Amino acid sequence: MAITPLDIKKKTFSPQVRGLSKTEVKEFMELVATEMEDLRKERALLAEKTEELSGRVAAYEKTEQLLKDTLVTAQRATGQLREEAKNEAELVVEKAKLEAERIRLEAGQQARNLADELRALEMKRSNLTDEIAAIARTYLAMAERMNDRKMSAEAADRAKRTGDTD
Repeated sequence: MAITPLDIKKKTFSPQVRGLSKTEVKEFMELVATEMEDLRKERALLAEKTEELSGRVAAYEKTEQLLKDTLVTAQRATGQLREEAKNEAELVVEKAKLEAERIRLEAGQQARNLADELRALEMKRSNLTDEIAAIARTYLAMAERMNDRKMSAEAADRAKRTGDTD
């Protein structure tokens, strides 16, 4: 059983023949009771403070755990985002390679088409040159025949004129 300051104040002792001074004992007991009362109050305040601090510590521990959980979640999310970004970058690179290959093949096909078209145009030019040359030779031959006829006609005309005067 715990002794309270009131117990100390009310405590009585049995009288004895050569006993202690009642006044001194009462003063001392009063002093002890006051001291004990102060200690109980201090203990109650300390208990209250301890409870408050324990509550704060618990809140801080909850906050700490929440921060740890958040950090772990953020690290996981960061890792996942990195992985997704890496995968996306690989897909972009692969797509770019495929696009480049398609463009290269397309350009090769266009080059072959242009080469075919160039050969066809060169053949047409050669054919046209041959045709123009043939037409020119035909006209030249015609011009020579016309020139020959003209000369023959002039010679015949001269001969006729000279024969008329004879």
